[in-house]
Amino acid sequence: MRDLALRMLPVVDKSGVLVGIIERKEVLALSSTRSNALVKDVMDNPRLVFKPDEDGERAFRVMIELDEWFVPVTKEPSNKYVGVLSLTSYLKEVLNRDHPKHNLKAENIMTTDVEYVYPDDFISKLWRKMVKLNYSGFPVVRRKDMYVVGIITQHDLLRKGYTRIELESESGPRHGAKVSEAMRSPPITVKPYTKLVEVAMILVRNDIGRVPVVNDKGQLIGIIDRGDACSAYLK
Repeated sequence: MRDLALRMLPVVDKSGVLVGIIERKEVLALSSTRSNALVKDVMDNPRLVFKPDEDGERAFRVMIELDEWFVPVTKEPSNKYVGVLSLTSYLKEVLNRDHPKHNLKAENIMTTDVEYVYPDDFISKLWRKMVKLNYSGFPVVRRKDMYVVGIITQHDLLRKGYTRIELESESGPRHGAKVSEAMRSPPITVKPYTKLVEVAMILVRNDIGRVPVVNDKGQLIGIIDRGDACSAYLK
């Protein structure tokens, strides 16, 4: 997950039959008492499973509705695992053809009620926010002016080696790590007048899940994630 920046991994038995999935958040949530846990101890049943012959556009619409970015695909009758359908695969497909929504502006599809964190927030506080909101990443802004200075995601936490996050302390003689120590900076951002096709290219080429929208002063005014981009194309 760390090396390949994967958000989800399918779990299969020796015959290749899908038996569950394990997500990045489950790995990050392991406690010290479960540090030797096996995959079977933390895996979950997938909310969605598709078959290879299902209608692709319908499948992507269902994924967006349920906020699932990656869904395993299995083949009947044995439920054998054959692949993963991702929102990125739809964006790649739509970028290879003309589409009437390519010229939509970022300001027309972005989410304006943006959740964000500060560089001096503790990782433990960030983690609680991720769990509470079920978000995998946030833009990082300066307190004084909302200038976007970075982005932080679950993958960044895994990349930095943070585990057992709920045990991090915000008080006492040894303070926990802060967002500034794990965030990626400078962040990749777009402007409100950036075209949807350019946003999609940025998401695909950089293999990122979201991109902050900033004004000409670099201040946060919105955000577009893979779901927003796919939804705009599918409407």
